[in-house]
Amino acid sequence: LAISKDENMADAIVLPLENGAVSSDDMEKAIVKFYNITPEVVKPWMGIIAYANIGSQQSRLGGEGFYYLKQQVNVLPVDVKLDIENTYFLGGTLSQKMEHSDLHAYVDNNFIAIFEVTAAEASAGFKWSIVPGSVEGNATPAQCFGPSGDGTLALDAEGTITAPGRYRLVANMLEKTYTLSLAYEVLYTPGSGNGWSQANSMQLYTDDYATYFGFTRTGENGVASGEFKLCATLDNWDVNWGLNNGVLTPNGDNIVTAPAGMWWVKANLNGLSLQTLLLEKIGVIGLNGDWNNDIYLTPSADMLTWTGIITAEGDTEFKFRLNGGWDADLGGSVEKLVASGSNMPISAGTYEVTLDLTKVPYTCTLTAK
Repeated sequence: LAISKDENMADAIVLPLENGAVSSDDMEKAIVKFYNITPEVVKPWMGIIAYANIGSQQSRLGGEGFYYLKQQVNVLPVDVKLDIENTYFLGGTLSQKMEHSDLHAYVDNNFIAIFEVTAAEASAGFKWSIVPGSVEGNATPAQCFGPSGDGTLALDAEGTITAPGRYRLVANMLEKTYTLSLAYEVLYTPGSGNGWSQANSMQLYTDDYATYFGFTRTGENGVASGEFKLCATLDNWDVNWGLNNGVLTPNGDNIVTAPAGMWWVKANLNGLSLQTLLLEKIGVIGLNGDWNNDIYLTPSADMLTWTGIITAEGDTEFKFRLNGGWDADLGGSVEKLVASGSNMPISAGTYEVTLDLTKVPYTCTLTAK
């Protein structure tokens, strides 16, 4: 018996038939492999593979790719009743439904809440817990989960946040673990290159609310040094970081760059680490399988737009990297470039490539020549 998620029986799992039946254990493993452990109706394709043995020779009846009685079958897995619900709420100082994907909670165990803690709420002690959807509205503390140390959750516990900011809570409600981190869409880089103005500064981008990356200008090229800070707030300095003894520190010292110029910045707000790199050149790397030699792009006067001509000899991949090394690179997709992102596909042809650093997320365009 062959089982597959696909009508064409691609990647089919073949189970032995004995007396017209398959092992229930074998069937369960196949269903779990294709559909995880979701207790919902799934619809695999099944078909019989038959062989004829003539002496020592074995032949498949109907030829390769032929299946007897091939059909789509409804299978309803038994609910194993794992200790997880389909809906959770953030409770405490506020009440907010936690976000979740379209997957069943057995498959995707993570529930997410992004929320603001005001200065007044932080001063009073912002309280948080996780409320199961089955008791939302009339829950008791004994039915709610809160932090119990070492990133774990326990019943009848409550967390307290004492610093203002925007936070992201990710709770694995099957494993009963959590991570709580700051969650700003962008970080501003006010400093000596923009009049210490958040609004006039370049921004750092994130795709995980932990690592922020991008460029900032700390002054004109040739100036001996420049300074900047990271700031999460646009109109004030309520939430900002500097650098003390190599560690990102709230309200810390100005971050010094020597010389001034356009600098790559990568900051981790969870690990409180910072990487800076003076931008000298940007190249396309990986084209036609060449991961050693960059095709360098030409910058605009303000170094915010980089262009060049590249030729793909066939279907291939590429990325952008800085200064001919792997200290910093950009990949992912042409619509949203991210730090250390995946290789980007490109079809055969000659293109004008334009890398746009004027806003985040960074993008690039490929214009056929």
